[in-house]
Amino acid sequence: MSFAEIFTVVVPVFLVIAVGYGTGRRALFDAAGAQALRELTMQLALPAALLLSIWQTPRRVLVEQLPLVGLLAFGLLGVYAVLLGVLRLAARRPLRRAALFALACVQPQYAFMGTSILGGLFGTAQAAVPIAVAGILVNVVLDPVVLILLGMPEHPASRTVAVTAAAPSPARRPALATVGGGAPAKSAEAAAPVAAGNAPPEHRPSVLRTVGHALREPFCWGPVLGLILSVGGVGVPKVAGTSLTLLAGAASAAALLYVGVSVARIGRPKLTPAVWAISLTSVVVLPLLVYGAGLAVASAADAAQAALIVAFPVSPVPLMFAARHGSKADVRTIGSAVVLSLLLSVVTLPLLIELVG
Repeated sequence: MSFAEIFTVVVPVFLVIAVGYGTGRRALFDAAGAQALRELTMQLALPAALLLSIWQTPRRVLVEQLPLVGLLAFGLLGVYAVLLGVLRLAARRPLRRAALFALACVQPQYAFMGTSILGGLFGTAQAAVPIAVAGILVNVVLDPVVLILLGMPEHPASRTVAVTAAAPSPARRPALATVGGGAPAKSAEAAAPVAAGNAPPEHRPSVLRTVGHALREPFCWGPVLGLILSVGGVGVPKVAGTSLTLLAGAASAAALLYVGVSVARIGRPKLTPAVWAISLTSVVVLPLLVYGAGLAVASAADAAQAALIVAFPVSPVPLMFAARHGSKADVRTIGSAVVLSLLLSVVTLPLLIELVG
């Protein structure tokens, strides 16, 4: 694929994001408008697109995607565990900050930008499988684990500081974010105005509660339903296919506009070393690592798809978690990384597409 063809796919995506940014700066979309864009994308349009695409995918093709599942699990879960250990043990970061920064490094905006870019490169049906797999891994495994870590008490000394810092937090505005680049965390644990580690034990996140919440979101159960119907050999009725196609048509535009609006609400990034480290890990180090691992253990096609899924900018989800469970410094750092990684991806995404062919 030539650079001209790559830019034909990538540039329109960033132009629509720029339109969303402009509307956000001009306040044409307030917080309620941005919320509506997110709900349209994550509760209706994108689940419909993934459900239909996977439903129409033959069983043989789905079975062939198992190496891709392993690569995405390595990139999203394995790398997160390594980064968490490095930040906690080597860099001596507090558990909550280590959990948030590691999440920011590995959780990309695959849901919002993936349908447009991967769909343009591989076709809508082929792109749906890696997006759905990443969504399930993030929403059902990664984000619940992070919520559990954020709910664990810190060292007694740091806990005293956390209680003091959390005192003004009821006035803190919630960040615009979506779980897994996807569905919003609406549980009481995620909405608590103070850090979960300082909450009574009965109000701290639990594995069953957070996983159960994730599984109730259309972004999770939609692809799973499509998988069941495809494996079961159930054909797509014409009426259902047409209806889902109409809903799916709104996914790309609404998702990209939301990315632009959310970046406009974050504001100008502060370029600290931590912000650069998170951003470069997200859009350069992680995709190259996954691509190299994919070439070693799987096919070039699987390696390319997995690398591109993790190459998108930092998701707003870690920002939301930081606003709920972290300090103001954590919010500033991760919010700046969201903006900087998006700017860097204007260059890194075309280069990575050229690299993976």
